[in-house]
Amino acid sequence: MVQIGQMVLFARVVEAGSFAEAARGLGQTRASVSKQIGALEERVGAQLLHRTTRRMHLTEIGTEFYAHCARIAEEVEGAERAVASLQGEVRGRLGVAAPATFGRRYVAPLLADFLAAQPEVQVDLALSDVPGEVRSEGVDVSIQIESRADTSRSSRLLADSRHVVCAAPGYLEGKRTPGRPEELREHDCLLYSSLPSPARWRFRSGKSVRVHGRLSVNHGESLREAVLEGLGIAYMPVFIVGEDIAAGRLVPILEDWAHSVQKVWLSYPRGRYMAPKVRAFVDFMLDRFTPRPPWEQSASG
Repeated sequence: MVQIGQMVLFARVVEAGSFAEAARGLGQTRASVSKQIGALEERVGAQLLHRTTRRMHLTEIGTEFYAHCARIAEEVEGAERAVASLQGEVRGRLGVAAPATFGRRYVAPLLADFLAAQPEVQVDLALSDVPGEVRSEGVDVSIQIESRADTSRSSRLLADSRHVVCAAPGYLEGKRTPGRPEELREHDCLLYSSLPSPARWRFRSGKSVRVHGRLSVNHGESLREAVLEGLGIAYMPVFIVGEDIAAGRLVPILEDWAHSVQKVWLSYPRGRYMAPKVRAFVDFMLDRFTPRPPWEQSASG
């Protein structure tokens, strides 16, 4: 099969009128160009150019062959221009996936600003608390809340996900507020069943306590509603309950013990080139969440 690169080179030689001129235009040596044209003639099994010391001209076969090569060269240039254009433009469909509660609270409200800034982008936002679904096909950027970044993709740290033990004032009324993690065993604790070990709460210095409770929930927002109703003590991300703590609807407990157990990552496909639409969204999110994420601002009032 004739190589397309040699066919494009042949068209450039014919259009330049000489090997030397074509070589200068392509940044190659005259000898290299001559060698490639010779290899092309060997591949097609015919002489394409008559060469003399002063000039060259097309053979009959070369004239017919050039017509095809010129069209191919034009298509190649068109393809290169299209890629260059797309690489420079922020446009197209952008698939974004995020955990349901985080996405509803902190991604969806920002999309109006992002879409206003990028009028050629269409966003497809998928929210789910099933971990595998934020890594599915068609997702350009996934927001993952995990202790470590996904090593199969490129990742940028968006924010720390600080956790807090908390309860409603009504639940704590008439009860002894825990001063140490082990005292949680005396209380009803609300469990987030989507975690690998919902009843094992981990604290600073490697300390962990097995708690118990009569209610477990697999959805962050529903767990928040349960703790607000005074059904027990919960160990939750500040990005879910920060506003409630700031408003006094929830009371933080064991603040000297609780710690950040996870981080919020922006994850996108590995590759030498990042699509402009992906880069634009990643930069937009980093600008909105650093140096201090919005939930920390809410928690501190």
